[in-house]
Amino acid sequence: MVIVTWNGAHLLAECLDSVLDCGAKILVVDNASIDSTTDLLASDYPQVQSVRLPTNTGFAGGVAHALTLISTPYVVLLNNDAAVRPGWLPALLAPLYAEPRVAATSSKLLLPDGRMNSAGGLVTAAGYAHDRAFGQPDDGRWDEPVELMYGCGAALALRVEAVRAVGGIDPRFFMYYEDVDLSWRLHLAGWSVRYVPRAVVVHQHSATAGSGSLLHTFYTERNRLATLVRCGSAGMAVRAIARYPLTTLSVGLFESRPKAARRVRAYLSFLRWLPALLAQRRRLGGRSARLEVQRRLLERA
Repeated sequence: MVIVTWNGAHLLAECLDSVLDCGAKILVVDNASIDSTTDLLASDYPQVQSVRLPTNTGFAGGVAHALTLISTPYVVLLNNDAAVRPGWLPALLAPLYAEPRVAATSSKLLLPDGRMNSAGGLVTAAGYAHDRAFGQPDDGRWDEPVELMYGCGAALALRVEAVRAVGGIDPRFFMYYEDVDLSWRLHLAGWSVRYVPRAVVVHQHSATAGSGSLLHTFYTERNRLATLVRCGSAGMAVRAIARYPLTTLSVGLFESRPKAARRVRAYLSFLRWLPALLAQRRRLGGRSARLEVQRRLLERA
C-alpha cells in the first residue's frame, strides 16, 4: 500500500490508523515535507516503511517512485486524507484476484458528512473528468459494480504487471488526471477498470491542494489536454486544443483574471510537452481502439 504525503502530518495519523490492521505492507512516500511528518512516522508508526524524497514530486511523482521500489503483483494507492472502513482492502482486491483482465479497482468514496465523493470516474466528450455521484446521497444507487472510464486515485488498487506494460504512472503530471491518463491507457491496451462499491473509504476531498486553487487550475487544465493528446481520438484532442484559447479569454473577461493567467501558463506548459506526448501517442492503441473506448465509456450528454 502506497500513501503519498506532503505536509500532511495533520491528516496522516487518521489515515494510517485506519489501515494498520489491513495486513498489507505500507509505504509512505514523503514529498519533502517541512512539517512534523518525519517525526510522526518515527515516533508513532515505526512499523510503517517510509521514504523521504529530496523535492516535492507531487502525487504522480511519489507513486512513480514507489513503483520502482515494490515487487508485489498488486499495489494499492491511498490518499493521506482518506480513512478506510472495515473490509475495504479484501473487497477492493477481490476482482483483481478473480479476473485476470481487471487491471484497476476503484473504491466507493464518501465525504465526511456521508454524501458521495466518488463512485469512480467519468470523462465527458470534451475531455473533462469528474467523479460519478459527487455530492449525491449514499442511498443505494451507487452500489452496483460497473466498468469505469477511470478509477479514482484516492483509493485505487492496481495490477502492477498491467501498469508497467502501459508505461506506468507519468511523474510529469505531478497531480490531477494521472488516474485518468493511466486508466485510459489501460483501456487502450484491453484491460478493465472496475468500481467496487463494497470497498468504502471516507475522503476529505482536496484537503492538500484545494479544489478551487490556482494550482488546481494549472494542473487540471494542462493535464487534461495532455491526456487527450496521448489517449483520445484525434478529433477529440484537436477540438480541445482549439477551444482552449477562447475558453481562457472568456474566463478572463467574465470570471477571474488570475485564473485566466494560470490557464495561459498551463497552455504554454502543455505546448512544451506536446512533442513528447505525440511520440507517446504513436506507441499506444490505434484509431479503432481509441474510438471503441470512447464509444463504450465516455459520458453521454
